[in-house]
Amino acid sequence: MKGDFSRVSFDPRHHFSQVLLQQGRVTLDADPNEQGAILLHHLRTLALDLFGPYAAPAGSPGFGLVLEDDDGLGLQIGAGRYYVQGLLCESDGCDYLAQPHYTPADGKDGPMDALRRWLGSANRDDSRFWVYLKVWERHVTSIEMPHLREVALGGPDTCSRSQVVWQVRALDLAEVDKRLQGRIEGWKKRIEQTDDEAERAQLQARLDALVAQRDLLRESPEQACAVPLHLFERDAGATMALRLQPPERLDDPCVTDPEVAYRGTENHLYRIEIHRGSESGAPTFKWSRDNGSVVTRWISGGGKRLRVASTRGFVDAQWVELSDEGDDLDGLPGALCRVASVDGDELVLATDAPRQATATSKVRRWDQQARGDVSLDEGAVPLRPSSGREDDWIDLEDGLQVRFDPDGEYVSGDYWQAAVRTTGDTGWPHDGDGNAVAEAPHGIRYFHAPLGFVGLSDTGAPGVLAPCTCLVYPASTCAAPRDPLDSNPSTKRDPLIVPVVKKTPRKRKDG
Repeated sequence: MKGDFSRVSFDPRHHFSQVLLQQGRVTLDADPNEQGAILLHHLRTLALDLFGPYAAPAGSPGFGLVLEDDDGLGLQIGAGRYYVQGLLCESDGCDYLAQPHYTPADGKDGPMDALRRWLGSANRDDSRFWVYLKVWERHVTSIEMPHLREVALGGPDTCSRSQVVWQVRALDLAEVDKRLQGRIEGWKKRIEQTDDEAERAQLQARLDALVAQRDLLRESPEQACAVPLHLFERDAGATMALRLQPPERLDDPCVTDPEVAYRGTENHLYRIEIHRGSESGAPTFKWSRDNGSVVTRWISGGGKRLRVASTRGFVDAQWVELSDEGDDLDGLPGALCRVASVDGDELVLATDAPRQATATSKVRRWDQQARGDVSLDEGAVPLRPSSGREDDWIDLEDGLQVRFDPDGEYVSGDYWQAAVRTTGDTGWPHDGDGNAVAEAPHGIRYFHAPLGFVGLSDTGAPGVLAPCTCLVYPASTCAAPRDPLDSNPSTKRDPLIVPVVKKTPRKRKDG
């Protein structure tokens, strides 16, 4: 959440149930925000406990898949609701190629989406595809959604929103098998490099289970809907610790070092975010002392001169990120560029912008700089310190330091937040000895759920093979299942093949 917040105070480890306002006290933005977070945590945990990792209500099941032959083969996504890890996903019904938050690649700027190519092919091969749902929550402001501004008041910037985003995506089963095999080989290497017998046995058990599930997917995909979900697991955890630089040892024990506390003159909500993930080479990060909230619309212009909606908060020598809605929805970082100067309503860059402005383009300020032992890699900070020593801490500013797990697997967009105060409080957890605790990313959390398999049936006809939708039924006896096959929710159906639905023209009524 890259909003202008004083702090993000919700922590499920506190087990709070309510925020209670008191008369005559100061109310901060963190208080109502935490109340909303507490309520969402309770509701989503309840849904997860009742429905499991993913399920659709039987009365309004959403995201059903249907192949339609209407001037070409198309995959329709059904209207209704689906719960994924407790998050409510609502679909109004759409085509696979015309989703509200995802458009499968058309091949103009890179490889074409495999299922899109198959659907549009005149001579379809025997490829089969695993179709799944990707879900997460994102922060949107008036830059992404201008209608949030109240025009009757002159359009001031007020509250932002949190939005649940879903995308229906597909993977070729041959690609799934290849990537699963890659994970299996990775686990084998980890086992070979492990000296601890207990850990080796644990890893071997996990490897054996993964191999068995991979084999099941090869033999009977309809019975292995959830197996490809292993592709989204991380083999190594990604963690970061944050601290204030400890003072140097002084000879006089009666003298307190003046550099003990945070040296900043203002309170800040720091955001440390992974820019380039591990899958793209050596990972890097960027950071902001204002939670990445200094952002403006990129209206027009290109090259070195960008015309923006507001230059407030931007100064010379800062690093800015050029991105748009497509980057946000694809989980990709924008391009980092250095500001040479600010000229009226234009940002003048030190080098030409590597992209052109679009209707959703924006410019976001970040605060990392090359200073001291910190060097930059394409505008971002490498996760490994320049000294090469893995136990080194990386300086941000004013005594604030971070350290990453050198063996972690990092994904672009992973972020951590710390409310650092001039009192010297970082808000970061510590162990009993006062050492900073390494924590997993505070976000973004992506969730996935299988929807079904698409491809050619044994008869050669295209269709949805073995849908993976799970249903939950109301506890009330007044709500009976409409499908007699589902009169007993525990009944296990045989694998189904849903054929292509051919549309027939409606007969006109004379008169």
